[in-house]
Amino acid sequence: MADAHRGPRYQLAMAAAKATQAALTAAHRNGGQLPGVIAEKIDPQILADVPRPKTVVCVSGTNGKTTTNNLLNDLLADNEYEVVNNRAGGNVANGIQSTLIRNATMSGGTKKDMAVMELDELSFRKVLPYLTPDIILVTNLYRDSFSRNANPDFIFNVMSHYVSPKTKLVLNADDLISCRLAPQDANRVYYSIGRLADDTAEPQGIVCDLTACPVCGGKLEYDYCHLRHLGHATCKSCGFTNPEPDYELTALDREAHTFTVCERSHEGAPTHTYRYGNYSITNLYNLFSTVVVARELGLSVEAIGASLERGINVTALRYTEEGAGGKRLVAVASKGENSTATSVALDTIRKEPGSKAVVVMLADAHKAANPKETEYIGWYYQTDFEYLKDPSIKQVVVQGATNPDLLPRLRLAGIDPDKLTMVETPEQAAAAVDPSDVDSVFWAFDIYNGSDVEKSRALVAQKIKEAADAR
Repeated sequence: MADAHRGPRYQLAMAAAKATQAALTAAHRNGGQLPGVIAEKIDPQILADVPRPKTVVCVSGTNGKTTTNNLLNDLLADNEYEVVNNRAGGNVANGIQSTLIRNATMSGGTKKDMAVMELDELSFRKVLPYLTPDIILVTNLYRDSFSRNANPDFIFNVMSHYVSPKTKLVLNADDLISCRLAPQDANRVYYSIGRLADDTAEPQGIVCDLTACPVCGGKLEYDYCHLRHLGHATCKSCGFTNPEPDYELTALDREAHTFTVCERSHEGAPTHTYRYGNYSITNLYNLFSTVVVARELGLSVEAIGASLERGINVTALRYTEEGAGGKRLVAVASKGENSTATSVALDTIRKEPGSKAVVVMLADAHKAANPKETEYIGWYYQTDFEYLKDPSIKQVVVQGATNPDLLPRLRLAGIDPDKLTMVETPEQAAAAVDPSDVDSVFWAFDIYNGSDVEKSRALVAQKIKEAADAR
């Protein structure tokens, strides 16, 4: 990139963006995309001209990209890498611009030599023409929000078209959708989880995103599935099957909280064992893919293992647990208007040990507060609310502005009306929960409803404490 591109318009755009960042910082506000928005208004080519670090890694995919991006940033920081990230800036084009502007100096240099950024799938078409990442990790592709990404085939085509052959792709070999991305790019690394004890014989859930061979449309014959359609399958017509993995998770010890990875692309195919924290198959995929990218960046097995031993793990935003009176109070996040993420969250809850009450907070709080926005409720009918029928779940409390829309879906799912309570506020949700008769209380929530969860959880904890004091 030549300095000649950075004319007066570029300099003005950078100055305005830097001033905006300074004002936001002084006001203790985030506004992560605003500097990028302002810079682009002044210089529409700002993303092409802004200096970028020597190494750029992007993390994308329908589910897990935020968690995996944060894990990778935490792992690198724990190993004393100075990394710029877009946790504050957002994963769309303006957020990427803001992140790179924050890392750039007015003289044309960069403050840090590495960037690890989450990249929205649709933003490939706005970002990748101007920015060529060294590595792109893709976690998976599923159907997403109807109002955002909808059909995975559409998203696949958008992403696939804009990937440069100069980029190394790190792809999930267990996903027969995303593993086929960007055939023009031969620089590919595949990771895969081998057969596990609790795998299923067919894709899970009432909706499957891969009902036929993506190459010829023939019938897929599955050997096993780990999660939804992720697993190993072969087309009976054309023989299409999963690519051979460069990194394969070959063993999982749930009691020891360890997983073993065979590095088939390395000389001698060595195996290495790492520690994980809270188990779920989604957590395992996120952590495993983080390890793979870290190895591709040159981190040693010993350095990665030491970081995981020190507790680098899934961020608290997605899974948090507190205790009160010997009971577990657990919040499990999903992705708003996303049937797969919500189904996985509910499945995770039902598989947890002991009896439980479940508080469901899926109505988007931001949309509920805006009279001009409406949540499209069609995704309820692609979500596995049937998991709430599990005998271990003694009570279901549903809170949110879309309760009248969600109630018919819960009735269709066969939820016992006697264990179902519909409320409007997080305070009412806490009041409706009866923790005396269960071992745990779980909150399944849209990520934008985190503050409502904390209000409700604090009140339930107080209720448990007061009951204990009364005894």
